[in-house]
Amino acid sequence: MKILIVEDEEAIRGFVRINLKRGGMEVTEAEDGETALALALAASPPFDVALLDLMLPGISGFEVCEQLRQQFPRMGIIMLTAKSQEEDKIRGLELGADDYVQKPFSPGELVARLNALKRRMQPLGEEPALGGDGAAAGAPAAEAGALPAPAAHGGSVASAGGAAQPVPQRPGELSSGAFRLSSAERRLWKDGVEIVLTPTEWTLVKLLMEREGEGLSRDDILNAVWGRHYVGDLKIVDVNIRRIRQKIEIQPSDPQHIETLWGYGYRWKRSDEQ
Repeated sequence: MKILIVEDEEAIRGFVRINLKRGGMEVTEAEDGETALALALAASPPFDVALLDLMLPGISGFEVCEQLRQQFPRMGIIMLTAKSQEEDKIRGLELGADDYVQKPFSPGELVARLNALKRRMQPLGEEPALGGDGAAAGAPAAEAGALPAPAAHGGSVASAGGAAQPVPQRPGELSSGAFRLSSAERRLWKDGVEIVLTPTEWTLVKLLMEREGEGLSRDDILNAVWGRHYVGDLKIVDVNIRRIRQKIEIQPSDPQHIETLWGYGYRWKRSDEQ
């Protein structure tokens, strides 16, 4: 896994660098946002994940997060935050971060978060990344999707003439109304046009589409997408749902695809309801 560390405190960078390299990861460091963006743009192949401190000299971590997300939609982004920065966490997630780790953190927690994010980024069938001891880090892959996976279901899309046409179903594909999702390619299309999602957004959409018509609690979603051992706020679910709606809904304030179940969670509407 190719990691970009963006942290102005050398002691923290060194601590993170040593532990990630011990886990077999390739690490590049930047002490400010300008350097981080230049390194990211020059990297070939691109970085898999950016570890991003929000409190940086020069341009802020928020601006770096926003620019990285715009330039690299499929890059994983994990924020490094202080416990007191509750509003900052929400803002970072809204700008496109996939996750956050609170300072101070243990090496084991950081590696587990990185590997959980890597699993969400991998095409179907690839093995999860390994931790420093050679075993899969964090929760087992089955736990990261705690809900049992149902059989893929078909759907239909509107043709140019307006009539619903069946969508050819390939292995690892899901369809619902105008949407088609490919697990092999980790991509989503609406009416044949690709909707670019972050790794976490894609995994969340896949979960909801697999459970089309079923209500899922926020806890169910948190366990399935982030893993049972995730330590964090349920708000991370709400923020990601809000970001997804901005991309897939015509009017995000009046969603027609992802329904809010007040006081409980969310539901992907059946194709005949959309």
